[in-house]
Parts: sequence; structure tokens; C-alpha cells
Amino acid sequence: MSIDTALHRYFDAWNSHEPGQVVEALTAGGTYQDPTTGGPLSGDALTANVAGVYAGFPDVRFETVTRDTTGDTTACAQWRMLGTNTGPLPGGPATGATLDLPGADFFTYDPTADRVSSVVGYFDTATMLGQLGLQVHVSPADVDGMLQFGIAGRVETGRDTIPGAFTVTWIEVDPEHQMPLVDAVTAIIVEQHGNEHYLGTCFATVGPRNYTFTAWTSPEAAQEALRGEAHTSAMKLAQTGGIGAGARGVTSAWTPHFLNGVFRPGAASADLSELGGQWL
Repeated sequence: MSIDTALHRYFDAWNSHEPGQVVEALTAGGTYQDPTTGGPLSGDALTANVAGVYAGFPDVRFETVTRDTTGDTTACAQWRMLGTNTGPLPGGPATGATLDLPGADFFTYDPTADRVSSVVGYFDTATMLGQLGLQVHVSPADVDGMLQFGIAGRVETGRDTIPGAFTVTWIEVDPEHQMPLVDAVTAIIVEQHGNEHYLGTCFATVGPRNYTFTAWTSPEAAQEALRGEAHTSAMKLAQTGGIGAGARGVTSAWTPHFLNGVFRPGAASADLSELGGQWL
């Protein structure tokens, strides 16, 4: 019985690729947390979290760089997380990128149980996302009562038709239901991307509110898209609580009052056809 044995057991559990072994390497009710967990996890919640890591990185392994005791019941370790992202991630599909992520864990040891009772892990999430090929944006802090900041995206269709209609939608969901919403919207975009009347979408997420601004060739084309299988499934998901019982939103369709030409500094406004690409 020793703290060193308990640490070996813990890292061996992670490298076993069996989520339950990580939980078993801790005391009953033992906790784990890192910058992505939102606080300490234990039991079934920890099992699910570890399973998510294995799903995203089926070949993941942890190599310890240093391992030291800092007291009778405390220790720390530096490690490297190595693996290739070939499975789904929270927020999107696999990127195919490889991680070589440095990090450190701080442990509390229970000598009676001969198990680790708590693990607090640290690593740089910006480094992790960058290694995965994902963008890392720095936004200003929100200004209470006036401004909020978020993220945005744009779908490229290559169609340069001048829009005859726009649809504007916003949906508010709690963070734990963000991924089902993203999956539903992605299915709609994939379904419509081959539709010649679909001209592109801009997305924005600010706090719990998710916006879509979509351009269509005509109001009739926008209305027809609502009958698509993916959109119908998304509506059923929302109506049956699949994106949370507290979700709410507004859908709408608009026709342009006017569309000005292309402007450039020091030049007269030019016809929209000079865009030479997608309008939205």
C-alpha cells in the first residue's frame, strides 16, 4: 500500500480504455475534474466523461513525464496525452488531427482505501483546440444590459443568385442541449445544400440564443424547404423536448424591400452581379 502504487493504478486505468477502471482506481465517491468537466465528476458521470474521451480518441494513451509525492497523502504528475481524433467531439465531427497535449494532475490519496480520492487536472484548452485544427477566438467580455458576444459561421454554396427571400430564426437552449440542436441544424443544411434555390446561411450563437439567417431564391422556395425531411425531424425534436423542455424560439420569412449594389471606397455603386460569388 502506497501512494505511488495508487498513482500507477490510476494511469494504468486510463490506458486500459475501460471507462469503469478509471472510476475503480478512485475511492468510492472519488472525484476527477479538469478544465472541460465543469467541476468535479464521480461515479456514472465520470464513467460517461471518460467514455467520451475514448470515443473521440480511440488510440489515446497517457505517458507520465514526472511523478512526485508532495506529502503523505498528496502527489502531482506531469503527463502527455497522445492520440488521434477519429471519433466525434463535443461540438462537431472528428478532425483527424493528432494530439500531443501536455498537462498536470494533482492528487489526494486515501491510505485506508489505498486509492486516489481526488484528481484535479490542468491543461491549456487553447493548445488542445489548436492541435485539433480548431479555431480559438478571444472575445471581449459581455457588457451587462447592453452587449453580448459569441461565435458565428457561414455556409458556402457558390450560388450567386440575388435573393428573393430570407428566413430568420432564433432558438434558445440550455448548454446541455446545444449539441442536439447543432446536429439538427447540420442535417438541414446538408439536405438543402444540393437545392439550387438555397443560397447560403449565416449562423450566430450569443449566449443561449442561436440565430440562422438564410437566403433563398423566392418565398416559395423557402416554404418548400420547410417540408424537407430534416426540417420536419428538427421540428419534432423541438416539440417533443429533444432540445430541452425550456427551449423557445421564433421562425420567420422576409422579402427584400431593397438590395443596394456593391459599394467600394471612392467608386460608384456597382450592380450586384459584380459580386462574382455568393451573395450572403
